[in-house]
Amino acid sequence: MARQSLAEKYRQHRREFVLAQELGCTPIEARFALRRRDKGAVGTPKVETAAPQRLRDLPDEPWMMRD
Repeated sequence: MARQSLAEKYRQHRREFVLAQELGCTPIEARFALRRRDKGAVGTPKVETAAPQRLRDLPDEPWMMRD
């Protein structure tokens, strides 16, 4: 992959940050979402690591009831 110029890097970070604000998630999760969208538009199946799991997506259970 070719190195990005500083301006391209900042544009990509801004794009991730704006999407994160729209989706209500972290910029890292937005980065994964953008990658999924870009790969979906191309239509080539590629292996991607899963986005980090958010705590608010976990089921509510008392801490003392966990095994």
